[in-house]
Amino acid sequence: MIASGVDPYLAFVGFYDEWTKDVLGDVDFYVRRALEVPGPVIELGVGTGRIAIPTAQAGQRVIGVDLSAAMLAEARRRAAEAGVADMIAFAEADMRTFVAEEPVHLVTIPFRSFLHMQSPEDQLTCLSSVRRSLVPGGRLILNMFVPDPAYVVAQDRRRNLHSEFTDERGRRCEIWVVPQYEITTQRVTIRAVVEAYEGERIVDTTEGELVVRMIHRFEMEHLLARAGFEVEALYGDFDERPLTEGCLEMIWVARSPGD
Repeated sequence: MIASGVDPYLAFVGFYDEWTKDVLGDVDFYVRRALEVPGPVIELGVGTGRIAIPTAQAGQRVIGVDLSAAMLAEARRRAAEAGVADMIAFAEADMRTFVAEEPVHLVTIPFRSFLHMQSPEDQLTCLSSVRRSLVPGGRLILNMFVPDPAYVVAQDRRRNLHSEFTDERGRRCEIWVVPQYEITTQRVTIRAVVEAYEGERIVDTTEGELVVRMIHRFEMEHLLARAGFEVEALYGDFDERPLTEGCLEMIWVARSPGD
């Protein structure tokens, strides 16, 4: 969450596309789901518009909500560049308390953004606000990674190479992450460092830090039930296969009460 007027997502804007590349198939999945309902659809944690813009290009109106002014500025720029600025209404707001003026048929929280809710109180407040944004029988769709204790142990407090890419100036860049896991809170503090190279020499460094809270399968099921949702489907990938051992992602489809 953003505190004291500091936007922790500012440092991530420049390399957000690379940061999200490990999740495959989510854009097509969310666009397809958005086209199944009357619009607009709400996307909480819209970021730079990675999903909202293709959704708008496919013909669906979007209300894109984010707490980060930096992310929204980039999303607006990209939406204008893509010619869909009139299809997306961006709102700088907290997903815990954002409620649509008119209820919608679909609210999405892509790219694990729900994990930024760092306490059960935040989680339930967010889910309650989502319910108030939905028509009776409307749906919430969100995804998060499957917590893997072995992976956590292997990565914890170690400098790990996330990915490499070439920036707009033609420089080779490496994204390094150092996650720090707290057992009692399930929180992970993720420090990301982007190093830009000319030859073998580092010429520029960008750093950012985020905090997320891991959520286990039945914990999420319990949260949804407490918030009054019915779990309609739980997938293990964006191709909608069932969640089974070995799946890396949980994709939840939850239905609000009503017709």
